[in-house]
Amino acid sequence: MPDWDIEVFTANDIHKSFVGVSVLRGISFSLHQHEILGVIGPSGGGKTTLLKCLNGLELIDRGAIRYWNGFILGGDGSKSGNVAKRTKEDSLLTVRRQVGFVFQGYNLWEEKTVLQNLTLAPIVVLGQRRDVVTERAQDLCGRFGLGHKLNSGVWRLSGGQKQRVAIVRALMMEPKVLLLDEITSALDPVLTFDVMQIVRDLQATGLAMVLVTHHIEFASSVCDRIMFVSEGQAIQVDSPQNLRANPVSEDVRHFMEILSSAR
Repeated sequence: MPDWDIEVFTANDIHKSFVGVSVLRGISFSLHQHEILGVIGPSGGGKTTLLKCLNGLELIDRGAIRYWNGFILGGDGSKSGNVAKRTKEDSLLTVRRQVGFVFQGYNLWEEKTVLQNLTLAPIVVLGQRRDVVTERAQDLCGRFGLGHKLNSGVWRLSGGQKQRVAIVRALMMEPKVLLLDEITSALDPVLTFDVMQIVRDLQATGLAMVLVTHHIEFASSVCDRIMFVSEGQAIQVDSPQNLRANPVSEDVRHFMEILSSAR
């Protein structure tokens, strides 16, 4: 269960634009230790951009994100090359390493083996020993039903297997938070159920997660709260039950009806 007294990060009034087009317009929310927060809403509403901002892949224009270690990522636009700026960049790299990201399109190296995909970043980025990293990869792959695929080329894997490799790759960096972007979008119902079990198992280990999805049943089954995002704003953040029973606007109600009828 989430520890509502311990915040992993707090996003306050987040704004982000691209070429003058406003994508995020004042989103505020917190993620708590052991919590799974679902993010749903219409396509183009800013959900993936929000995930990228949370781990610094995209820098915010305005607002602030305060992380568990006290680091604050702000939208001050500073471009100076002084020591304070370098310290900020070092702190941002630390946050990025501890905020794992599982992309919708997997972003795996297709020409490499599963083991190579899993061990490269811990060895190069974290400077960990190859034997230690290999042992962790073997252990995680065994837990995720991939033990027999360690030496297989990624291009030989099914979509469901690639998704699991992508999740394991993020876990190899031993993150404190995991950001998951539409991880069931290309999966059939059986594989979606398998991924659901994986997410539940990860929560049991203490990971906090932000999960973007269009599968309302998936979100309702695994998420402690769900945030409805539309046109760059967080319209409602609520329990799955309250979001269904008490939508705060007609847009939320209509979207929930569409998702429910499409299952």
